[in-house]
Amino acid sequence: MTRKAVVVTVLILLASQAFGGTWIKSLAAAQKKAKDSKHLIFVDMFADWCGWCHRMEQEVFPSEAFQNATNDMVLLRLNTEDGGEGTRLAQQFQVNSLPTFLLLTPDMMLAGVIRGYAPANDFVKTLDMTEGKYRDFEKQVKQEPTFATDYAKRLDLARGFTQHFAMAQGESRLKKLVTEKGVPVTIRDQAYFELAVSQVLQNRLDDASKSIVAFSKVQNKGESYERARVMLGQIYLQQGNLLAAANEFRFFKASYPNSPMMRNVEVMLADIERRLRK
Repeated sequence: MTRKAVVVTVLILLASQAFGGTWIKSLAAAQKKAKDSKHLIFVDMFADWCGWCHRMEQEVFPSEAFQNATNDMVLLRLNTEDGGEGTRLAQQFQVNSLPTFLLLTPDMMLAGVIRGYAPANDFVKTLDMTEGKYRDFEKQVKQEPTFATDYAKRLDLARGFTQHFAMAQGESRLKKLVTEKGVPVTIRDQAYFELAVSQVLQNRLDDASKSIVAFSKVQNKGESYERARVMLGQIYLQQGNLLAAANEFRFFKASYPNSPMMRNVEVMLADIERRLRK
């Protein structure tokens, strides 16, 4: 082996050692460490075939900028194709492209998502911004008792929980907004739609359908209601009930001819009718 080859090999080994020294490969171990330290978990979701993942490993993770930025985080690496924790976490948080990086709280709330490769300094800027947005959300949660009658803020907070995959917390707040007296109609209607969205994201399609049916008992017009009815047709379609989906979209065409969603409805209905004819 030449001297140059030896130097290159040593550098690679040192880089690997620097990269691997502080990373955890068990979700349970990372959660325990995060709970003990009250820190966020930075999760590198990777796969062996992902070239950009390897570039992150070789160029970004060993960098001083990244090390400083994650000094107060728990570092976790999970293979999305391991058939275990990595695969389940990828499914839970809908990771469908790599590389993807998750920021998780010790209780498994999604603090943020970063997708794709970026050079170290650029990646750290995005990481800082992502963490900053979550810290703002934390402040909003702490202020919740102060805006009991500010229904727009309450709706925004409920949406925030859904966006952070804290579905139970978001859903409980949305249910209050759709039933509580004094909530403005526009806020109530948006809350009904967001409630159905949350249930669809959890693959609770029957619950989402029930929410939209309940919505239809108190409203029959407006943007939120129209979007909910289109969603109901899509739910039927996802469930394989082509006839119910077709009837829902036919109802929509007859009832809301001037809807901005009409073009999409027409395209979906035409496709369903072709499938029904077959």
